[in-house]
Amino acid sequence: MEFHRVIRVRRSLRAFSPRPVEKEKIERMLEAARWSPSCANRQPWRFVVVGADAPSRAAVEEALDAGNAWAKRAPVLIAAGARREDGAIVESRDYFLHDTGMALMSLLYRAVAQGMLAHPMAGWKEEPLRAALGLPQDFTPVAVVAVGYAGKSGDLDEATRKKDEKPPARKPLGEVAFRSQWGEPFEATLPSLPAKVYETELQLRFGDTDAMGHVNNAKVVTYLELGRVRFFGDVMGAERVEDIRFILAEVSCRYRIPILLHDRVIVRMHITDVNRSSFRFRYDLYDPRDGRVFVEAETVQVMFDYTAGRPAPVGADFLARARDYIGG
Repeated sequence: MEFHRVIRVRRSLRAFSPRPVEKEKIERMLEAARWSPSCANRQPWRFVVVGADAPSRAAVEEALDAGNAWAKRAPVLIAAGARREDGAIVESRDYFLHDTGMALMSLLYRAVAQGMLAHPMAGWKEEPLRAALGLPQDFTPVAVVAVGYAGKSGDLDEATRKKDEKPPARKPLGEVAFRSQWGEPFEATLPSLPAKVYETELQLRFGDTDAMGHVNNAKVVTYLELGRVRFFGDVMGAERVEDIRFILAEVSCRYRIPILLHDRVIVRMHITDVNRSSFRFRYDLYDPRDGRVFVEAETVQVMFDYTAGRPAPVGADFLARARDYIGG
């Protein structure tokens, strides 16, 4: 997954699937944290990984605040923190917590890049957590991270579900970043990410699979085409083939995990940019039951005048209808 998309899709959601997390995925998360930057290369961060069957699991769950009871469904809990003496001190400034925060961010992003949820929590009681994990007294716990695959929001209580249903919001760039000096807003010029995406579910067929039982990679290109055709029908109002006035100029796919016949597959897509005669789609093929992303893809389409036999400008009507689906 491209990094800017990892940033965008990361959410601290609360509905976890009981599906176990592969050990190698946890190791990749820890490796990402291990290679994080740190002041003077002191690397003060430490992590305690607590699986569902760990002897300390029940005690760690008891240390969580009541409002974080949803985290007990997560297959893995990771406690993170550091000791002051392990970090750098520069002109009386302690960097051990700063460094640990950077390592935690690397850990979270690596989880998202592997199709998982990682929700860092501050809601826990320190002394019970210390006792549960045998933490040294000079060790400062910073966060407990719930890790797993996306589950069903219907499994959450109503109050918790409403928290997850709130749309993500961030302060404007000019409120948090300044140019040259404090108070001079850094003006945003880039397009915002899409307000919404287009989604459509696919019907897998036995004939789509190969000798290994996986959906043949070549079929994925057909799935993308189905998504485009439905997009033009539902969003652009196309009723005939003649209403779809573009040719496909480029396709790129990243195959992350195999698609099996029993999987559910939804095409999630939006337009990333529009040029004079062309526009670009970005896609995810994912399973809505657990959030696994099978394929990431991009295509470039060129508007074409079949009568003149040459590219044509993107029309104002196209832009007006697609506006909500255009983003970075």
